[in-house]
Amino acid sequence: MIRGLLLAAGLLALGWFFIRVCADGGAMGSAYQTCECKGFEWQAYDRTAADGPRRTVCLGILRSRSCWQSRGGPQVPCGQ
Repeated sequence: MIRGLLLAAGLLALGWFFIRVCADGGAMGSAYQTCECKGFEWQAYDRTAADGPRRTVCLGILRSRSCWQSRGGPQVPCGQ
């Protein structure tokens, strides 16, 4: 029982540190961000074309993050 709880807590902690949103934003005039994922990147959910690009999630380490004022617009500092 205790081993199971410790294993579950360990998996949650690993997920907390190694699962991050990679590409997001760009809809309705919001900032758009992308990243370079060292690991596995997958599409989190499908949105309509009017909402802009799809959100992706990185399972691994984020090597770099880039943010733009709009899709294809000038690059801006990324807020955490």
